[in-house]
Amino acid sequence: MWKWIFTILGLYICISIIILFSESNQPVLQEDSIQNNEQLDLGYTFAIIYPVAHPFFEKVTKTAREQADNLGINIIIDAPKIASAEDQAKILQEYIELQVDGIAIGATDPEKITPIINQAIDQEIPVVSFDTDAPNSNRYAYIGTDNYLAGLHIGETVAKHLNYSGELIVSSGLPTMENLQLRIKGLKAVVERYPDLTIEEISFSDGTAPDTLSNIEELVDNHHDFDGFVGIDSLAGPAAITVWKAHGLDKTAVTFDDLPIILEGLKNGQITSTISQNQSEWGKLLIKRLVELKNGENVKEKEFTETIEMDGMAE
Repeated sequence: MWKWIFTILGLYICISIIILFSESNQPVLQEDSIQNNEQLDLGYTFAIIYPVAHPFFEKVTKTAREQADNLGINIIIDAPKIASAEDQAKILQEYIELQVDGIAIGATDPEKITPIINQAIDQEIPVVSFDTDAPNSNRYAYIGTDNYLAGLHIGETVAKHLNYSGELIVSSGLPTMENLQLRIKGLKAVVERYPDLTIEEISFSDGTAPDTLSNIEELVDNHHDFDGFVGIDSLAGPAAITVWKAHGLDKTAVTFDDLPIILEGLKNGQITSTISQNQSEWGKLLIKRLVELKNGENVKEKEFTETIEMDGMAE
């Protein structure tokens, strides 16, 4: 009798051990893996500092937030209310003092921002530039438009619409901004290719919409016989639309960016063509590169997104 009891008890113990061992070595189901990835939380806080608060950057914010949410990263969006190098410098200094884990910045004035960027790097806070670069700083990378090529692009676009002959008036923003300097350099290079194409005047604003509008009004008044208008910064296109409507102008106008007001201007004929910078790509790239830098990885120093011409025929 006892022999049978011990035999049954022994079998029970062996079966229990086999079951326990097999359960501990079962592969993780795909569903479990997906759940673990969804719970990924890197815990970093990154600051993204725009050159100025402007609707152009809404797409950057959207894609940055999406990428950050996927990785469990907190992002802070900040910008000067107007394009002010002093205000942007203060904002950058604040985030260094807060010891955020990484910073992305579009420098309003590279000369003033460079020493503060270097200060962040010295404190082991990775910094990447976007939109407008601070090339002499120790920033790790630049993400955005190749602005010299963008200047060539807008130059060839306006030249094409004018059949490579005519007088141009040009509106730009702050003269300190590196991206605008490079675009003008590219535009001038195109104009030099065509003997019958000239730039009559380039007007710089203080980076505000009222000043931009006033400058374009003055350009139009001073050059009644102009053939084409080129807008270099994000404020020029919307201001030109207002001026074209007010004066009933029917002249070639080429500008940058795919803001809703610009696309409406394309449909209504105030804008002839616009050059999109594909800025929706910037947001996710900024987050990816900052994470890679935090992980000690190397990143590409310059990462350019493609510019795309949009005209009234585009849907």
